[in-house]
Amino acid sequence: MKTLAALLIAVCCITPAFAQPQDPVAVVAHVLELSSDQITQWGDILHARQVALEPLVQQAQAQEQAIGQALAAANPDPLAVGQAVVAMHALQTQIAAVNAQSAADFEKVLTPDQLKRLNDIRNVAHVCPIVPAFQAAGLLGN
Repeated sequence: MKTLAALLIAVCCITPAFAQPQDPVAVVAHVLELSSDQITQWGDILHARQVALEPLVQQAQAQEQAIGQALAAANPDPLAVGQAVVAMHALQTQIAAVNAQSAADFEKVLTPDQLKRLNDIRNVAHVCPIVPAFQAAGLLGN
């Protein structure tokens, strides 16, 4: 539990001090203590993700415009709006799948200790937005 608390403090309190406006890749590499080889492999993973996402993002933008146009009509056609929304949902599902695959590929590059640290960060990430309030109230010590 102490390790989890220390990790939470490191991620939510200490990291922002040097993370702004640093590159997120540099912050992740520092926090997870990635080796040069791991950073190179992750760069390849990120590039592949970007290549896979570009056409999906373009399609999603076009679909968003189609939804807006369908809804802006004087008498919107419910079928056209519904089809556009379903198509947008399908694109969002594809984007989520690409992101999930990229994360899974990244996890394969990590050592067991790094993977544990990443999972610990994932487990506490939802509380990070509230940490400043506890700091301001003097409830976190230093």
